[in-house]
Parts: sequence; C-alpha cells; structure tokens
Amino acid sequence: MALADTIYQSLHALQGVRVWRDAPLGRFTTIGTGGKAGLLATVADTGAAVGVLQELEKHAVPWVCLGAGSNFLVADSGFAGVVIRLGEGFEFAEGLPSCPPSGTEPVIVTVGAACSLPRLAAAAAEAGLAGLDFACGIPGTVGGAVAMNAGAYGRSLVDVLVDVQLATAGGERWVPASELDCGYRFCNLPPCSIVCAARFRLFPGEAETVLECHRTILRKRRSVQPQGVRTFGSTFKNPAQTGAGRLIEAAGLKGVRRGGAEVSKVHANFLVNMGDATTADVLALMSLMREQVERSCGVLLEPEVRLIGCGFPWDSSTDCLPGSPDSEDPVHG
Repeated sequence: MALADTIYQSLHALQGVRVWRDAPLGRFTTIGTGGKAGLLATVADTGAAVGVLQELEKHAVPWVCLGAGSNFLVADSGFAGVVIRLGEGFEFAEGLPSCPPSGTEPVIVTVGAACSLPRLAAAAAEAGLAGLDFACGIPGTVGGAVAMNAGAYGRSLVDVLVDVQLATAGGERWVPASELDCGYRFCNLPPCSIVCAARFRLFPGEAETVLECHRTILRKRRSVQPQGVRTFGSTFKNPAQTGAGRLIEAAGLKGVRRGGAEVSKVHANFLVNMGDATTADVLALMSLMREQVERSCGVLLEPEVRLIGCGFPWDSSTDCLPGSPDSEDPVHG
C-alpha cells in the first residue's frame, strides 16, 4: 500500500477526524489561488489533533494547519502533505461576562483557536471589555493570529495573551505567553505544534466607548485598505521606521499587474486577485516589489504572508516543508 493510502487509512480510523483526498486549497484562502492538498484532515477536538500529529510524526509526513487562510499563499502545484483544519469544537469563548463588569480587575477569557478574531474583539467590546480593540479589523482566526502574533496600530496579541494551549504528537499542554518569545509578526511556537486555544487578559471598559474605538479603527482601515477584493492582507512586514506600502508606492508599483494579480491601487502593500490570478502571478509581483524597493532605497522587504508547497523565488533555502521533521516552523493561517 502506498504511503498516501496508509496515511489516509490511519487518519480515517481516528475518532473525531474527517479526511478528504485532493482537496482544492484556493477555496480555503482569502487570496483564492493555489493547488490541492494531498490530504485535508478536519479535527473535532484537541485529542483528535494530537492523534493526527502522532500519525504524521510516525510516518514523517509534512503538514500545515490552516485557519481562515487570510495570511496564506499556496503553490499552484499544491501541497503534497496533510493540511489540518480545526472543526467547530474549537469555536468557543468562555469567560465573557453577561453584563459589564465593575471595578478594574482583569477578566480572563478562554477562546478556541477556530474563533474569528474580529468577532471575538466585537463580543468582548459588547461585554464591556477592552484590550482587543486593535484586533477588530484583523481577519483570520485566533489560532492563526496567535501563531504570527498579529497586531495593528502599535499593539499585538502578546500584549493581552496569558497562555496558549498547544497540541503536539506528545500530547497537549498550556504554555505561558512569557515562554513564547513573541516579536513583531512573530511567535516562537514549539516545533510541530498546533494552537488549540488561548487565554487573554482583558480589562473592564465602558462598552459604548470601546465600540466607538472599534468604529474609528474600522473606518480608518476601510479608507486606506482595499475592500471587497480577494487578498491575503499585508504582503511584506513593515521595516523599522516606515511602512512597506510607502516604499512600494514610492517605487512606482501601485496598479502594476502580472497575469491576474495586481498591486492594489488603494494600498501598495496589498496584492489583489483580479479574478483569474495564479500563485505564480502573485510571486512574480512579490519578486518585482522586493527588487524595486531594494534598488530604489536599499531596503530588503521580508514577507508577511506564509507560503506552502514551494519556496519564495528569491530564497533557495526554503525547500523544507512546514511540519516535517527538519522544520521548526509550524505554519498556521
């Protein structure tokens, strides 16, 4: 029996796991490009996630964990390994007060990794809790946001993160945020681990005041970022002291197209699928953006989007697939 068939049978036999062959991944990403996964496995709970990771480790099969796909770019050839998705059992929030809390003591909220981050921020605000205001417009799931330490307007999740529940082939455990060594758009998760839940420390606040803060942030985002289009969000991380979008715009690349992909005319650090883009189109634009910015101002941009199934064109060292025994970079999106 071929290895793919062996893995399919072993995962299919696990309780709380559903498995599909040759699942098209473009539909699971916000940019909408990319090929198929060798296998797609949806896990119902943390125990099922541990079981899947044990089987994949046993057979040395590469894997990635895919959330809302808002920070993901899949190779046109797809991903030969296993894509893991968290099921509805990971969509929960515990600890949100039923009425606005009094006093100043923090409130600890426990949230499943499949929860929408913007919805969590809105629910917290309506419950009279502040702390996640900056996240109200960040697309994606809580798990993906923790895995990359998502942030906006000078704040990030580590500012309110207490600890994280992780699943590995060795079991599940809660890891304090202080042990994760988080930085700008970076969280040093243990190798080959999946974020299953997180606890946040939020603070009492006047609900209407917090919601007005949300409205202000959302108005600002809508005015400066493309709306109603297929994009994975920011393409490159912001260099120190400036924004990547400003450098890309100054290099004269707003509106430039390659195939079905375009550098947004609204914000130059966003790439847009105009309807028939391929991942190759997107990578061609990313290469052009990177080269032009380096040529014009000497800054080498670092990708914020995660790529699976192949390496970036300019980096021949990215042949190691996420989740493989030689990789120490578990990927979530």
